[in-house]
Amino acid sequence: MDKLEQSSRIVCETKCVLNFDGVDYQGVIENISLTGALIKLDNRMPDNIRPGDTCDMIFCSSPDVYPIKYTSKVVRLDSALIGIEFLELNIM
Repeated sequence: MDKLEQSSRIVCETKCVLNFDGVDYQGVIENISLTGALIKLDNRMPDNIRPGDTCDMIFCSSPDVYPIKYTSKVVRLDSALIGIEFLELNIM
């Protein structure tokens, strides 16, 4: 990660929903940039999620409040965090 990418990340701590394989996972956006986000899921990481998989992310815990989802690609996984790269913005 180069210095420009590091400096463009913003600490966010905003609730979000990550939808993978038809299941919603509640979480918190740890940091965000123009190209992606790092998310800490509230409960557990989906068992079958892998880097390269596609998912959707909504910027709050209720799609009725903020009906925009970001189709994303999983780029990083560890026991508590998932890194995603934004691919497309969709209005629901």
